[in-house]
Amino acid sequence: MKQRSAAIIFTIGFSLLLMISVLFIFQERPQGEWKNQTMLRMEVPYERDHPTGKAAEYFAGLVGEESHGELQISVAYNTEPGSEKEIVKQLQFGGIAFGAVNYFDFCEDIPELNQFIEAYDSPEESQAGYCEQKEAIGEYLSKERMELLSCYRPDYRCIATKERLAADGAFNGMKIHATKAAALSVYLLGMGAEIESFDRTDLLRAVDSGYIDGIEMPFLLYGRAGYDKVMPYVWVYEEFLVPDMLVASTVSLGNLTDEQQKILTDCALKTEEFQVEALKESQERQIQLWKDKDGRHNRLWESERQAP
Repeated sequence: MKQRSAAIIFTIGFSLLLMISVLFIFQERPQGEWKNQTMLRMEVPYERDHPTGKAAEYFAGLVGEESHGELQISVAYNTEPGSEKEIVKQLQFGGIAFGAVNYFDFCEDIPELNQFIEAYDSPEESQAGYCEQKEAIGEYLSKERMELLSCYRPDYRCIATKERLAADGAFNGMKIHATKAAALSVYLLGMGAEIESFDRTDLLRAVDSGYIDGIEMPFLLYGRAGYDKVMPYVWVYEEFLVPDMLVASTVSLGNLTDEQQKILTDCALKTEEFQVEALKESQERQIQLWKDKDGRHNRLWESERQAP
């Protein structure tokens, strides 16, 4: 009997304590934090410490703060070869709400975007140029259910090869894998390269087996995906400084209020300056790593240029 009474007293006491705790939480938690949270997915084809990966994380944090926790963005870092195409496809159908992919990858699905590719003298001029054309570019993206939010500072492009070139830019007879963007194809053909298109999941195997001689890619990607182990020589060029772009799915945006969409737009613009500093740091670090490597990792900089 005594044990039963003790159990009842314990149950009543525990219930009172729980009720007091809940009341305390409600009093202490600021008004608005109990609103329904909207979870949004974002994907980038880079590692977390890549400049665009860092910008994505920064964007997610800003949105969470500015919306007072109402909008939450989950960022996935998909470094699998070929993930760029999948990200663009997911944006078009609303599988993800946001993506940050290179301009060339959008050109493959939207050929009209090739008309905006120009030669710029510096990454700064390139970013400014694409930002000026943001509205025109956005019109073509909108037809594919995407909205352009930000244009980032472009990374340099490079061509990595298994064998050393006879001379700078001498790709005569070499089979180079590259994106199908028309402007880039014309450039590579002009240097005498033969363009081959392989599934990106088989690229390293294709190089190692001799099916292709090299790969055209963003500069920072070269040292981050194991490409340098198969292709020890890299030629960096500046003709096509094309940016990564932060893009939203209009399918996902359609489920948000005008106020929430404005928060996303404002936060996206704030990430541009952050990405610039992250890009500079990453490029300087990559160059230093190359300087510390052995003689096989020769940088064949255009016009004897020592660093970007």
